[in-house]
Amino acid sequence: MTQIDLIGKRKKLEQRKNRVRQLDALLKIQERKQRTRHLIELGGLVSKAKLENWNTNALLGGLLSLKEKEHDPTQMNTWSHKGGVAFSGGNSQMSKSK
Repeated sequence: MTQIDLIGKRKKLEQRKNRVRQLDALLKIQERKQRTRHLIELGGLVSKAKLENWNTNALLGGLLSLKEKEHDPTQMNTWSHKGGVAFSGGNSQMSKSK
């Protein structure tokens, strides 16, 4: 193999490495945007539940209490039902508290 062939192969290898770096950077950007969107959606849920005026310690404490009960399937089903009713605009506890 000549030196020119090796230089050409090296150049192609560098181009491939650069392309992988570009794709990796794009993937990180997409992941960051997806995470940001998810966090915004979570903030929307706090707003929909009319909890945006809670102090942050109380809100976090309430969420931690929910986390402790996540393994109770009956409780999860109850919460899922209430959430579904709230999203559909039906008569839920949230709409009654207006």
